[in-house]
Amino acid sequence: MTNENLKSQIAVVTGGASGIGGEICSQLLASGAQVYSLDLLSSSGKPELENFHLLQCDVTDEISLRESFSIISKQGAITNLFINAGIVPPWSKSADFSRQSWENVLNVNVIGAALTLKYGSVAMKKPGGSIVFTASLNAWKGDSNITSYVASKHALLGIVKSAAIEFGAEGIRVNAVAPGPIATQALKNRLLDRAKGDSLAAEEAYKKLSLTTALQRIATAEEVANLALFLASDKASGVTGQMINVDCGVL
Repeated sequence: MTNENLKSQIAVVTGGASGIGGEICSQLLASGAQVYSLDLLSSSGKPELENFHLLQCDVTDEISLRESFSIISKQGAITNLFINAGIVPPWSKSADFSRQSWENVLNVNVIGAALTLKYGSVAMKKPGGSIVFTASLNAWKGDSNITSYVASKHALLGIVKSAAIEFGAEGIRVNAVAPGPIATQALKNRLLDRAKGDSLAAEEAYKKLSLTTALQRIATAEEVANLALFLASDKASGVTGQMINVDCGVL
């Protein structure tokens, strides 16, 4: 997918106002694509650009999603769909099971992703295009502190595998990036929350987390976006149904 080719393409990114989604939007914009960000936030902090469109949208609200994709479809067929919106719950143990917390996580991470796939895939026409999900290392490994999140990302990988088979004949490739811990403000905020507001303890936790990877650092949102755009590009034309880790080597 060359920069020249991107200029005629329409890309949609859910959760595009910040974090990994925001970085995906930035790289798409730099390449010249028409970019639509679907996010609960009404502002992305990006300057006004002719080829950037922010639509306030709740991925758990089917009407909101349907209306957003209807607006986008009037501009042409979507060529690249990045299903990125997701939430990470606070740490909790199974004994502290909360139905509301589980429903919140599954509604965004699974139902929201499935609804986005429903309306986004319809807006993609032959010769097809690319769908890239933001999964997680927790799509293949466990974590005793965030069981609901792990369950949601296992389910997401199942969606990726199944959708790749379903849409392959239409020329639509479906893949996923699997970030490990990523150096975003959201991660730092979670560590600070787990440290009960102790900034020194949070900083120490960040350093310890860095040392658990082969490269002894935390991967960045830019590195995740690099892989997401590669999977969406013509250079990955033979790749579908795959999930690739971006974690600096969590082995």
